[in-house]
Amino acid sequence: MAGTDNDPPWFRLYIHQIGEKWAAMLVADDAPPPEPGSLTGQAFFGETPEEAEQAAKAYLGCGEPAN
Repeated sequence: MAGTDNDPPWFRLYIHQIGEKWAAMLVADDAPPPEPGSLTGQAFFGETPEEAEQAAKAYLGCGEPAN
C-alpha cells in the first residue's frame, strides 16, 4: 500500500550536461524535473554521462562493478 511510513522514498535520475561536466541528479519522485543547465536534488558529477550515472548509483548502493 503506497503512502505508509514504511515506504522507501522514490527518486528519479536525471542526467544533464552542466558546462563541460555531466551531472546525474537524484530528485524526489514528486518533484518537477530540473530545467536544462540547472541543478536540483542530490547531484553527482562526471566527465561523461555514464560516469555521472555510475557515481549516483554507487551512492544508492546499486552501482555496477567498475573495470
